[in-house]
This record gives sequence, structure tokens and C-alpha cells, in this order.
Amino acid sequence: MLRIKHKQNECIGCAQCVELAPDYWELDQDGMAQLLHKTGRWGGHALGQGFEGDRETLDLAAEACPVNIIRVEPGCRA
Repeated sequence: MLRIKHKQNECIGCAQCVELAPDYWELDQDGMAQLLHKTGRWGGHALGQGFEGDRETLDLAAEACPVNIIRVEPGCRA
């Protein structure tokens, strides 16, 4: 599994993550991206998990974010 960190309070609502990885993000009622399937919070970040098979998609979403608020990191092994 991968660890996803999303600093939601700095989102500008560009929706790149939603377009590239709709299984992981959606837009809320205010037009800001929200990480789906959150596992917790840490230091202003919403935390989630991603599948290793989705690594390329998640990396593209992180790279496309114009405010650089998405991190995809190795996570815990189940």
C-alpha cells in the first residue's frame, strides 16, 4: 500500500487530482478537492492509502497539482 498525504486547506480547486485520479479525490460543495477514504490526519494533511497498482496515476495527480500539496509515499505492508 501507498501513503497519500493531501494538504486540503491549501487546495485551490483546480481539480487536476479529481480528473486524473477520481477513485481517490472528489470536489466538495465549495469546489475544493477532498481525499476519499481518509485514514486519518497528520500535521494539516489528510491521510489516505493507495494501491501500488495505482502508483503511476497517483504520481501524475501529485505532479499535476499546481500548489504541490499532494505526496505519495511508500506505506505500510499489510
